[in-house]
Amino acid sequence: MSTELIEALRDKLVQLEKMRHNLEYSHNKIMPWWRVDANFDDWSEDRLESLAAFKGRFAEFQDHLASAMKLIANIESRDTRQFTHVLNYMEQLNLLESMQEWMAVRDLRNAATHDYSQSEEVKAMHFHRLLQNTHYLFETLDKLLRFSATAYPEK
Repeated sequence: MSTELIEALRDKLVQLEKMRHNLEYSHNKIMPWWRVDANFDDWSEDRLESLAAFKGRFAEFQDHLASAMKLIANIESRDTRQFTHVLNYMEQLNLLESMQEWMAVRDLRNAATHDYSQSEEVKAMHFHRLLQNTHYLFETLDKLLRFSATAYPEK
């Protein structure tokens, strides 16, 4: 086991905890006023800015979760050339319930970063699904933290 990779994982997990705080802040800021049936044109610039920050933080957080998973697979000398191999291994470790669920949230994340000119209804449903899946990302981080603390305890 590479101590260098384990240290990189520990650093990544610290970074993820900070990112979680930021994403949680954005999520909690939006939830009191969020309405899936509201018109985006009726919202203030502050609310639109909050939605944009949330969307970016969601995407970044999932990217870094994926990076942490890849680090674990590397530490364990698993094949990481295809990310589906990493996800399959995360399932085996019970860090993910299902690869399909992760991929569905990943597709949602990808749509968030490439959403340019969709209808109001599509945009609203997209944000609604991002908001609904935020806790899934938090739960995934919690599992990674517990696994890492057990598998790679500090001396």
